[in-house]
Amino acid sequence: LRVACIVSPAGGPTLAVTSVRGRRAVYALGWLFAGWGALFQVAGFACRILIAGRPPVSNMYESIIWVAFGAVFFALIFEAIHRGRYFLLGATFVAVLPLLLADMQPLALNPSLQPLVPVLQSNFWLSTHVLVITLSYAAFLLALGVGHIALGKIIFGRTPSAALYNYIYRTLQVGVLLLAIGTVLGAVWANYSWGRFWDWDPKETWALTALLVYLFVLHGRIAGAWGGFGLAVGAVLAFQSVLMAWYGVNFVLGVGLHSYGFGSGGFGYAAAFVAFELIFVLAAVWRKNAARANSPREGEAPAEPTL
Repeated sequence: LRVACIVSPAGGPTLAVTSVRGRRAVYALGWLFAGWGALFQVAGFACRILIAGRPPVSNMYESIIWVAFGAVFFALIFEAIHRGRYFLLGATFVAVLPLLLADMQPLALNPSLQPLVPVLQSNFWLSTHVLVITLSYAAFLLALGVGHIALGKIIFGRTPSAALYNYIYRTLQVGVLLLAIGTVLGAVWANYSWGRFWDWDPKETWALTALLVYLFVLHGRIAGAWGGFGLAVGAVLAFQSVLMAWYGVNFVLGVGLHSYGFGSGGFGYAAAFVAFELIFVLAAVWRKNAARANSPREGEAPAEPTL
């Protein structure tokens, strides 16, 4: 997994300086780095599965590296379909951050293999509910990366293509589908383990909140309330609900029936991440409004340049 953390980032700069047309060799090299990093992650998961005899998603450390892998996995699939380079470009940057965090914070994110608590001793539910939920987080993480590309273009005075906005839309659709399925499976598991489908446990509540937030983003796009730019902003801001459902409930609130996932540490990193995302979105909105104000209205001549 540490090798994957070293290899995967090399694909980002490679894809950033290339395009599909005219630079096929460099584009293929970006594919090679991303695929190579994913294979190292698969090898790491295989080792943990063989040793522990269960899916690698039983604690925060394992879920973080699994979500990072899932983002690259979805990017490889979407990239094979669309050949737009933005999927892999976004994935290589956002996926390496969880890997670095997991490698650099061994006290908060314990990499050791521990016996499972009784409620988790079911490979069926670990292989369905938990894997599906975390894969939805991976799709949202990929949408976050592609959304950053779109908003970054706006901040630097460029206009994102309609295809780039459509990539965000497709990725969010996958994430919403998986999160909805995972939430329903979680309710069935809760009834099997605790005798009730729903009890407004903090983990359940924030999973539902995240689902509703992303549904709001998608429905606003379908209804025409906002276009591609609003979708990109939503992909970035909505991920904060995932962060709360994933990290906040376990490491900040620390209450509820999902106590087996509780931990401590990393609050400063999470707060810094949220602050950066808010500043990034505000910068994109300001740049968008400034560009709109400076553009000539229909029927008007462009303003004369001033010194």
